[in-house]
Amino acid sequence: MSVIVIGKFNGEPARLAKIFRARAAEFEAVAAEAKTNGALHHCIVAGDGHALVIDEWESVEAFQSFLASQEMMGKLMQEAGFQGLPDFTFYSPMAVPGEF
Repeated sequence: MSVIVIGKFNGEPARLAKIFRARAAEFEAVAAEAKTNGALHHCIVAGDGHALVIDEWESVEAFQSFLASQEMMGKLMQEAGFQGLPDFTFYSPMAVPGEF
């Protein structure tokens, strides 16, 4: 069964959006690598002074292995003004009536 991974970055979302535009090819390369290593879904949402990474991975181990081998993602997040990698929390999906 897959796992939902949520991580919170503290920093300015507008600066992150600027880096996304300027370094789009590098973010696409990280995403492609993630897909080959077990990422199923990925999105980032922004709030006041932070951003959340919301992913679905094949397993916790697949995510942790990818994260341990990934240097570019940390560099891009640091350039965007986010300090270090967030603490990630793992959740098990539940099949519920009315899900969509």
